[in-house]
Amino acid sequence: MRECKEMLVNISMISILEDPPKSLWNSVLGNPSDGNFEQTFESGEVAKAAFPRTRVARLLAMSDGKAVGIVQGVYSRYFGFGMNIRVPYGPVVNVEGEEGTKVFKSLLMALEDFGVRNRIIRAEVWWPEGWGMHEIFRELGYVQVEKINKYIVDLDKTREELWKSIAHNKRRNIKKAIREGVEVTQANFRDGLLTFYRMLKESAKRDGFTSPPASWFEAIWKICKPGELSRVFLARWKGRDVAGVFTLVNGKTIYALGAGSLKEGWKARPNDLLHWKVMEWACEQHFTRYHMGLVSQPVPSEGSASWGIWRWKREWNGNLKSIQIFDKVYLHRYKHLLAAKRLLERSYERVRRLRG
Repeated sequence: MRECKEMLVNISMISILEDPPKSLWNSVLGNPSDGNFEQTFESGEVAKAAFPRTRVARLLAMSDGKAVGIVQGVYSRYFGFGMNIRVPYGPVVNVEGEEGTKVFKSLLMALEDFGVRNRIIRAEVWWPEGWGMHEIFRELGYVQVEKINKYIVDLDKTREELWKSIAHNKRRNIKKAIREGVEVTQANFRDGLLTFYRMLKESAKRDGFTSPPASWFEAIWKICKPGELSRVFLARWKGRDVAGVFTLVNGKTIYALGAGSLKEGWKARPNDLLHWKVMEWACEQHFTRYHMGLVSQPVPSEGSASWGIWRWKREWNGNLKSIQIFDKVYLHRYKHLLAAKRLLERSYERVRRLRG
């Protein structure tokens, strides 16, 4: 077993292990129906493999010899500093009541201690609004700076119930795709991954958004067992793949981590059939949630640049789950470095787009 660093936090003698082993880490997560891939051990390994500058902070809380909580964050180093540690959907605590509150607070305190020791300037915690604990964030000096939504479709029903739950227009488009001869298959080989990514890049260029790099999908593909946890679904029309989605399973949730399409196939409505087939398959496999990505808050207004994507998503009749983004600056004297990094990133992005 790897050697772990241990530090004590003065809340009921809760001890914190730094960089604990995978087996101990995943024992805290269990198999939650909501899914929380971002806090899994594998997610940290994906981040390190995909982005060379990325480092992972893992802190685990122990009480009475039992693992009772975890928090994982990722950060990158520039100019000898960690710019921003991002904590998605954590800390995670597996005890309830007053003890759970103490564990949660101890993990946030330990995170700040880790940040100061490692010269990390700022922390950003993405926290689902329905999870509570807001008073702990305020007590420890965090400020809510933004809200965003994730879009979730409920799959905890029969196929027939799922079909009836989606909008009439969506059902009509799915039927059209079937009449047009669109076929959806799983492509759990690397060629399928590359086909999906080419379509994702085409969509990003066409619609003006920035897609994750190929290295991120490659890392998930390698670490998360193709055909078991990660899958590519492709829609084929007239002998050509015209739409694809990259999915990942965690707990009872299936995530759509990226989707792309070719404009030439749009008239056959392959995207509608593609996502319906993913949901149909997931429902048959007894998954309970289909995570279709993030939506801004407030939701896009009609006529805005992102209205079309939002209109397409909402026809699945899913639910918006609010995420609060909490911010805390650990090292105020070095805040100017954050602005310098953002300037460099914007310059790099401009150059990248000019080069195509």
